Amino acid sequence: MTAPRVLAVRNSPTSGIGRLLSWLEEEGLSVTETDGADAPDSPEGYDAVILLGGGFLPDDDIHHPWLPRERRLARRAVQDETPLLGICLGGQLLAAAHAGTVKGDFGTPERGSCSVTLLPDAADDRLLRGLHASFPVIQNHRDQITDLPEGAVHLAGSEACPVQAFRLGAQAWGLQFHPEAGADRLARWDEAALTEEGLDLQPLRAEAERAEPDAARAARKLIANFAAVVREHAATEPMVLDGHNDLPWAYRVHRDSSVADFTGPAPAFHTDLPRLRAGRVGAQFWVAYVDCKDPAPVRSTLQQIDLVHRLIAAHPDDLRLAWNATDVRQTMRQGRIASLLGVEGGHSIGDDLAVLRSFARLGVRYMTLTHTSNTPWADSATDTALNDGLSDRGREIVREMQRLGILVDLSHVSAATMHDALDVAEAPVIFSHSSCAAVNPHPRNVPDDVLARTAAGGGVLMLTFVPSFVSAEHWAWSRLPEAERDEADRPVVTVGQVADHVEHAREVAGIAHIGLGGDYDGTPVLPPQLADVAGYPALFDELRARHWAPAELRALASGNILRVLADTDDAFEANRHRAD
Repeated sequence: MTAPRVLAVRNSPTSGIGRLLSWLEEEGLSVTETDGADAPDSPEGYDAVILLGGGFLPDDDIHHPWLPRERRLARRAVQDETPLLGICLGGQLLAAAHAGTVKGDFGTPERGSCSVTLLPDAADDRLLRGLHASFPVIQNHRDQITDLPEGAVHLAGSEACPVQAFRLGAQAWGLQFHPEAGADRLARWDEAALTEEGLDLQPLRAEAERAEPDAARAARKLIANFAAVVREHAATEPMVLDGHNDLPWAYRVHRDSSVADFTGPAPAFHTDLPRLRAGRVGAQFWVAYVDCKDPAPVRSTLQQIDLVHRLIAAHPDDLRLAWNATDVRQTMRQGRIASLLGVEGGHSIGDDLAVLRSFARLGVRYMTLTHTSNTPWADSATDTALNDGLSDRGREIVREMQRLGILVDLSHVSAATMHDALDVAEAPVIFSHSSCAAVNPHPRNVPDDVLARTAAGGGVLMLTFVPSFVSAEHWAWSRLPEAERDEADRPVVTVGQVADHVEHAREVAGIAHIGLGGDYDGTPVLPPQLADVAGYPALFDELRARHWAPAELRALASGNILRVLADTDDAFEANRHRAD
C-alpha cells in the first residue's frame, strides 16, 4: 500500500517540522512540507495534517494573509475527521477556527524546558496514552488559549499555561508545547530578546539538555501515537458519495413508482440496498429525470422527488434525507445512506423560477442545465446550437440557482454552455456524470480547458462509467446503423479504462476536483467489473494498483464533493425556507 500522506504546514521559517520528519518516516508515513502561503484550504489528498508554530497570533491576517485559508483547512479537517495535530500557533489556530479564544502577551511566558501535566480526560486519549502523568517539553510562547472551543476536551496543562493540550472532534489535537523541538533548538534562539525578558539563554540551554532524554521519549511516544491514528484512518475503506443514480426514473417507468423490494435482490436494476452496502455507498444523489419531450415535465419531476421521499420513509433504518454536508457526514457515521436529490435537465422547471425555488424547499441540491436536448435558454452537447451557450435567461437561472445553493450541474451541456456558466458562476459548479474529452472525444465529455476552469472555481468533475463516454471504440460501435450493430461485437469496456479518465482528470484538475457519478440505472450497459453499485471497490483496487494513496481515494470517493456541497450549504439553508 502507498504510504499514508501527511501535510505539514510551516508558518515561520524558524518553526519547521524538526525531528518529527524522521520520526514520522520511521512510522511509515510520507510527509509533504509546505509554507503557509502555499497551503491548501482543504485536506483532500492527505491522510493527516500538522499545523506548525509561528511567532504571531492565529488571527493576524493583515501580516499573514494565508491564515484565513489555514483556518478553513483546520475546520475542514475536523469536519472530515482527518487526523490533525496543531503545534503552538497551530494549536491556537485550531482553537480560533472553532470559536475558541487566544490572547496575546497573556500570563507568564514559557521558555525552554517546562513540565506538562496530564488531566483525567487524557487517560484514554489516543494521542497521549502511554505518557507519564507529567513530562518535560520545550516551550517558547507568550500567547495562549484562554477559552477552548465548545465541545473540546481539555487534556493537559501547566502552572503558567492551563491549556497545553486539547482534542476537538474525533481526532484533531492542539498542543501548546513543541514535540518537534529538541534541546538543540535553543541554540537558534535570539539571546538578546531573551535578555530583554530578563532571561539568560545559557541556563535555559543547560536545563533543556538535562531534561532532553525524558522530553524526547515523551515526544517520540506522542508522535508514534499520532502515526497510529493516521495509519488506522488511512486503512479505512473509502465511503462513496455518488453523484448520479437514476433509480427514481427506473422505478417510475418499470415499477409504476412503487418503492417496494428496495432491500433486494433486484437483478432487473443496478441498485438495491444490499449492493449499495457492498459498494460502500455512504451517500447518493438520487436523480429525478424526465424525458425532454415529456408534456408535463414539472409534474413528472415532482413525482420522482416524491418517490425518493417515500423510499426514504420506507427505510428509515437505512436511508436518511440529507439537506447539507453536515447531514451527509452525520448520516454516514450512523451507518445509514445519506440521500440527496438532483434534477436532471433544466426543462424540469418549465422555465419558471418559482418551480426552481420549490424544488430547493423539497431538498434538491443540484440541477443539470440540459439533458439531450436544448432548453430555450441553454444548449445541450447533443443538440443543434440554439443560443451558442447560455441565453440571458439562462444566465439569470444560473444566478438564481447559486443564490439558492442549488449546484449548477454542467453534464450534458455544450462546451459553449459550460464556458458561459463558468463565466457567470460565483460558487463551485459540478459535472455529476461525465468523462474526459481528451481521453475520448465524445460530445458529452469535458474538454481540458473547461476542466481546468472548473477546478479553478473550486468545482468537481464526477467521472462516470457509461461505456460510450469511457471508450472511443464503444462510442464508434454505438454509432453504427442499428442493422449493423452485432451485440457480439460490442467492445468490452474495462475498469482500467474508467481509471484512465480518473487519472487524466486528476492530472488536469488536481486531486481536490474529482469525484464519481456512475449513472447506475440510467444506462443499460456498464463495464463488467462495474456492473452495479457494488462495483466501486473494483475501481479503488485498480487505482491502488496504480499507487493511489488512501487519502486520494477518499477525496475521489466523497471528500471533494462534500467540500463543494459544504461551500454552498449556507446559501441553501438561508433560502430553502424563504417564500420569495
